[in-house]
Amino acid sequence: MKKRTLGPSSVQAEPPLAPDSIPVTRYAGALRRHLAALLIAVVAGGALGVAKIVLTPATYTAHISVLAPPVSLHPGYTPGRPLDPKEREPRDTTMDTEAQLVWSDEVLRRLATFPGFDASRAELRDRIDLSVPNSTHVLTIGVRAGTPAQARSGAQAVAEGYLDLRQQILGGVQQRNREALEKYLTLLHKQLRTLPGDDEELARRNARTRRQEIMKQIEEVQKQISVLNRKVVQAGEVLRGATLPTGRDDAGRDVALASGLGIGLLGWVAFTLLIDRRPRRIRRPADVRLHAQLPIMVESGALGGGHREICRRLRNLVFDAEATTVLVTGVPAAAGTAVAYELAELCTEGGSATTVLRIRKDGEERDPAEAPPPRTFAVRLVRSDDDRQLTRAVDKAGRESRIVVITTPDINAADTISAAAASDLTLVVVERGHALDREVASGVLALDQSANPARGIVLTRQSPGTTVRRVTAPGPGSPRG
Repeated sequence: MKKRTLGPSSVQAEPPLAPDSIPVTRYAGALRRHLAALLIAVVAGGALGVAKIVLTPATYTAHISVLAPPVSLHPGYTPGRPLDPKEREPRDTTMDTEAQLVWSDEVLRRLATFPGFDASRAELRDRIDLSVPNSTHVLTIGVRAGTPAQARSGAQAVAEGYLDLRQQILGGVQQRNREALEKYLTLLHKQLRTLPGDDEELARRNARTRRQEIMKQIEEVQKQISVLNRKVVQAGEVLRGATLPTGRDDAGRDVALASGLGIGLLGWVAFTLLIDRRPRRIRRPADVRLHAQLPIMVESGALGGGHREICRRLRNLVFDAEATTVLVTGVPAAAGTAVAYELAELCTEGGSATTVLRIRKDGEERDPAEAPPPRTFAVRLVRSDDDRQLTRAVDKAGRESRIVVITTPDINAADTISAAAASDLTLVVVERGHALDREVASGVLALDQSANPARGIVLTRQSPGTTVRRVTAPGPGSPRG
């Protein structure tokens, strides 16, 4: 026999997944559900970054370029030892040495006397930037200040202080080197005069004598002295003077804006995770999150007559499956009871006598069968603390009726698992706006682990109360409860 489908309003739940896998549609669904929150978070993060940029004090940087030719810091001569150029050559200053002169206390002390630079030494040092182009001895000095004029005057003050300090320190070093070489030259002349022999022997350059060795050292010392004399005038000079900055510094504008947007996105992710971890009321099929693939039958709000239209399709499903025992459990329980009554009535109208077995809630003592309203089907109340009582009630109702519909008060109760084991078909009724997703997911998972898992989910529309259609006289061949 060809099986019927659940109709065009049926949708499929998420397919079964591995325990460590997350579908991409989960992220797309979260984006759709919290799109407004995402836009608010992005705008708030951008506003935070803009506020950081606006509240950051404006700074301006003026640059000045200074030529710093190398200066010998050591003459290559150690007192008390003979001069050997190969052993220790004269050592020149490096750009690291020049940078330390720029950041010296003397230069910072002079800079602190100018307007706009009344700050600590550490802050003043942070406001001075240094850069050196490759393979050059040009030092570019950048000074930051609150106004362009203050930045230019600060750059000029730093350059002047640096050149003065360089002239003072390096000039003193050169002077001491020159004096040391002159003393060594005088010592060599004294040694030359104390040697025996006449002056004519000095012309013999090929002979390796003590006199010739001293003459070579004298020549080397005189050469170094002449080099020092030529470097005295190269104390350094300004190549390009400081000009007024044309624009304010970019104090991390891109970083501030990107950081603000990142903070907004992180806040949105935290908000989304917090909201998704909370129980959510089911209002549409996408809110039903299951670990198994189940068809979801959605009740249209345009159809009237309570649950009658959707119960017709459920009746067809019961008839096609040739089921004699049907479990209808709902979240909340009243939704399942209403659908169970409507289904029983339609099955009775279709020519199959039906009995509804309601598993009694805790504290429910009255049996509706004692004073039943006019129905075309029987309703019996079954105790919830005895599985044998349920089995006997199902057997008894099966002898009297062709179809037995069981409804339970709690989808996660043990009675529901017992009823599912005794049923041929299990249906889960979920009322939109009242049912929680976690409660439905846990109940369906418990049914999956039983002998008879749920066949499908019925998503009914939200209603304050649904009355069951009643008739004044029972149908032919139907027992009356």
